[in-house]
Amino acid sequence: MSGWSGKAMAFENLKTQLTKMTLQEIEEIFKAEFHPVFDRFTIIEEEVASLTSFNKEYIYHPGVYVFFLNGKVIKVGRHLTNSRKRALEHIRDNTKNESFEMRSLNGSTGAKILLINLKDVNDYHWAASVEMYLEARLDSKRQG
Repeated sequence: MSGWSGKAMAFENLKTQLTKMTLQEIEEIFKAEFHPVFDRFTIIEEEVASLTSFNKEYIYHPGVYVFFLNGKVIKVGRHLTNSRKRALEHIRDNTKNESFEMRSLNGSTGAKILLINLKDVNDYHWAASVEMYLEARLDSKRQG
């Protein structure tokens, strides 16, 4: 291995290590930026495989979804009426993110989803702000 390719490989390994994070870190990033309006939201964490049967207050509300696997953010998105529904549509429709297929999350051990939903459906406009902020901060592949 030449010196340049070895350095490039080492950089990629370092970059991978630095971009890994926990769901708690994602929550903290959200809370730090949106603390003045945090009481408008609820945070729901669930295994992707059990999302279809999961039932919790506010789960059918507007909000932001963050797909997460092995310390990596796979996708960030939002829905202005029902974030759970939109997240499930990505799996059903097998949305592709570069070479990653969303359907594969359904059977992946440890695949999680974080829903940052609004308590009052009339506050739906906050979902767009949170999505745009998290996409930029979490280096999501889909922006805009």
